[in-house]
Amino acid sequence: MSEKLIERDRYAKIDVNSEIRKPTFEENSTLPFLGKNYPLKIFTREARNSISFVDAQFIVNTWPSKNVTAQYVEKLYEHWLMKVARPILKNKVETYSEKLDIIKPEKIAIKRLKKRWGSISKKGDAINLNAHLVKAPEDVVNYIVLHEICHLKIKEHSHHYWELLHKFMPDYKEKASWLDINGGNLL
Repeated sequence: MSEKLIERDRYAKIDVNSEIRKPTFEENSTLPFLGKNYPLKIFTREARNSISFVDAQFIVNTWPSKNVTAQYVEKLYEHWLMKVARPILKNKVETYSEKLDIIKPEKIAIKRLKKRWGSISKKGDAINLNAHLVKAPEDVVNYIVLHEICHLKIKEHSHHYWELLHKFMPDYKEKASWLDINGGNLL
């Protein structure tokens, strides 16, 4: 990621009123990705069961004999999220580790967590990030990754910790506010 992109993201403003809809996983509904709700189209074709993100929409292909339920579409989407979250989040961990001059954690685990956006191990050698983060706007994703990277330097939420976070993302409170409002629809 280029230095200019990091600087742009650092000062990007998000609309705290923008809303991510909770997915229903039904035809003509939407699925969230990087802060936007994208249309979901379901096609029955002689093709393997799959989901893809093409031309700003999610496309689900299934066999004609397959009974397509919302639970099945959700399963395809969750699998897709795990696949795309890994490189996105890993890249951000590497970028912010370098920016803060911190040794990148030995292990970067992407998980489907139910109550946390991220955490670090007690030793500070591993970082866990929630795959559902890639549903949020990119600057909110950056905030969570930066939040965890800052914990590699300062474990607790002391004033020193918040000063460090503020140094690299002065408007982090906006990102936290967006998560407070929309977080329930991401998990």
